[in-house]
Amino acid sequence: LLRRPRLHRWSNSEVRVFEVLNSPIDVAVDMGTSDPLQELDEPHTERLFREVLAEFRPDVLHLQELFGLPSSLIDIAHEANVPVIMTLQDYLPLCPTLKLFDTEERVCLRRDPGEQCSLCCAAAPTDSKDLRGPTLGVHLVNLGRRMPRTRDAAWRAFGLASEWAPHRRSPRRSPVQDRTLPPMVEATPPRAPAAAYQRRRDQNVERLSRADLLLAMSHRVKEIYSQLGVDPKRLRTLHLTVEHLASLRPRSFDGPPRPLRFATLNGAASVQKGAAVILEAVRRLDAVDLGDDYTLAVHGLVEERFRAELERSPAVSLEGPYGAGTLNELLERVDVGIVPSVWEEAYAYVGVEFLAKGIPVIGNARGGITDYIEPGETGWLNEDSSGRGLAQLMAAAIRRPEEVWRLHGRIVARRDELIETMDHHVSELEDIYRGVVVDPGMSTLT
Repeated sequence: LLRRPRLHRWSNSEVRVFEVLNSPIDVAVDMGTSDPLQELDEPHTERLFREVLAEFRPDVLHLQELFGLPSSLIDIAHEANVPVIMTLQDYLPLCPTLKLFDTEERVCLRRDPGEQCSLCCAAAPTDSKDLRGPTLGVHLVNLGRRMPRTRDAAWRAFGLASEWAPHRRSPRRSPVQDRTLPPMVEATPPRAPAAAYQRRRDQNVERLSRADLLLAMSHRVKEIYSQLGVDPKRLRTLHLTVEHLASLRPRSFDGPPRPLRFATLNGAASVQKGAAVILEAVRRLDAVDLGDDYTLAVHGLVEERFRAELERSPAVSLEGPYGAGTLNELLERVDVGIVPSVWEEAYAYVGVEFLAKGIPVIGNARGGITDYIEPGETGWLNEDSSGRGLAQLMAAAIRRPEEVWRLHGRIVARRDELIETMDHHVSELEDIYRGVVVDPGMSTLT
């Protein structure tokens, strides 16, 4: 609970960890920032970073995320002659609310976004208190697991910490969360001037363009960063992977499935994830009397404003939260997966999870989703990303289940090509590190 920024050194097996505690930079993830300039330059974390560079002397700096860290670290590393690689797995350097999705629930590809950023960040918290309670709770629960005699005391302390900490969300929620349809922008005064948010964008673009290599996790992410001003010569596409994909084994189809069982994983969690698209598709399928020919299992959280109507549809079941450990069994009961994101989702691992299980996917033509959905091979692309388009594709699959069966066979036959292993990904990264160390500013990745 100490407020002073400090460095915590520890090790995990052969990995040395230098952890910044109490960063002065507020982290609110998709609620944005009330101090955009602090995300550019922050003297306390810069001092700690220089200390680590001098002590550890790394061959290469690989930035995965800049939550709680200023982008000035790129230039500081270069001052120490350390080449810099950064993974682009979202749009945080370009967008303080992470997703390039504005208050009107539209993709935001503005080159001069300052004014819009000030609106999107109007409800950003002014500190990180809302993260301290959950963080403290994790440590208390872990303490209880390691020392059983302290378990009851740890849980009581967790309860007190939860009561002490503010709610996870600011009392003034962001306009995009508070609106009822049709969209209306909440009249909340900006927390910082538009010019500060514009400077955040411009300086981050300049700094990214000075990095030795930027690894975009999909072709669309690469395209967007380039479109918004980052030097395209610094950009490469490298698909990331996650360890639990290895535990997902293809399910078997005995024949064309009837009735067709659709599922979405977190696809109704928010408007950005596709909640409105899912609801509109269900409405249209119910209107043409296809409700008896399919089911739709909605796994994960559900945006509250859509919950009641989804619950009323006989074809829809809201299954609640799930975890990676339950996915293999859960997906045994799925014939077609749906990825309905309307933001430019960097990759959407849920689609790859379906494919790892041998399940064809209907996905919106947004972000990295187009990297793994190949029409006629692995699924169907909803080109306009609308509920109407999703309903048409679902109806076509319902009427032609033999196509679902055929695509399943194609996916299983190509599984080793479609699903990257963690060992292969690590090998790719090692080759990239060697290439950048030998020739900074260049890459061996093609």
